[in-house]
Amino acid sequence: MADSRATPDELLIDVIYEAAHIPELWPSLLDRLSELTGAWGGMLFTVTPEATRWIASPQTEKFFADFLADCWMAKNPLVERGVRRNHAGFLTDLDLFTLKELDAEPMYDFMRQTGGGWHLGTAIAVPNGDTLVVNIERRHAQGTFLREQAEHLDLYRPHLARAAMLAARYTQSRYEAAVGDLEALGLAAAAVSTNGTLLACNAGFEALMPGLLGDGPSGLVVNHKRANAQVRDYLARTRSEPQFAKGFSIPVPARLGWDPTILHFVPVRGAARDVFERTACLVVVTTARMNRLPSAQIVHGLFDLTPAEARIARDIATGASVPEVAALLGVAASTIRTQLQAVFAKTGTSRQSELAALLNGLAMPDIAQQ
Repeated sequence: MADSRATPDELLIDVIYEAAHIPELWPSLLDRLSELTGAWGGMLFTVTPEATRWIASPQTEKFFADFLADCWMAKNPLVERGVRRNHAGFLTDLDLFTLKELDAEPMYDFMRQTGGGWHLGTAIAVPNGDTLVVNIERRHAQGTFLREQAEHLDLYRPHLARAAMLAARYTQSRYEAAVGDLEALGLAAAAVSTNGTLLACNAGFEALMPGLLGDGPSGLVVNHKRANAQVRDYLARTRSEPQFAKGFSIPVPARLGWDPTILHFVPVRGAARDVFERTACLVVVTTARMNRLPSAQIVHGLFDLTPAEARIARDIATGASVPEVAALLGVAASTIRTQLQAVFAKTGTSRQSELAALLNGLAMPDIAQQ
């Protein structure tokens, strides 16, 4: 139980709830929590099936970055024991280890050598399945955290739990709004995690299940062997190197009564400091029955093209040649070719015919039915 004589800082509680909607406030919140215990700084991270996202106080950011770079998170006995303890409050190192165990633990030796050494943390289960961990760090020379300090931070834990729930709901609402906006444009769409989990979808996307698409134990499934393998490969690459993720299109030939279809994958790039932003992609489905080209604005949004690239992509899709597009825009043909290469890279195509087929919702010409 927290010390009944302690009273929570109402201004700090306000910051906790503001951070739920303004990710940039998490570092200052960690600083405030650290000040309450005379600590060096803090770190907040979420553990999801896809990745670990984290944010830290400015003064401890390099310390935690080095910790993660040396892969200690994957072999972190502190988090493992803390989660297993399932304690609805903050825990100190000595709540989980004896001094002898700490001295023998390699991770603690690393942290002491790089500036840290003592921890005060809590794990919070978020309703969307994620786990939120708040960790306050103290330099080894400062000595261990006291149980009273943990109990004082317990005053803020219910607010941190509610803020985590609000932040997760806010992120989910953004995915739902995105697929809803695409439905208004007549496009079947879904948001999927890079682990394949279906996070949100619109009615048009649901209409394609279970015939063309499915939601299996491993997540999104395409009922076409080659296309499904391409989906799994794309998601795996996006998961392992999210900073290099780009748009990618996967053709699904006509079969079993379904028209030729293109699955367009577009990475969702959330706020850099939003630890509740799950690594995800929008999946937009177009078919041969779509007898109109999408506008340059939609092409721009789907593939993260610049306005100039989007205009070129749409002109090429109408059948115009590079010289014709250059003359239309009043620029050199070499300029159009350079921009077209960028369009190819972002749309996952390599030829003008593929780009035209993609934007017209037709199957790629060289993909055999399987």
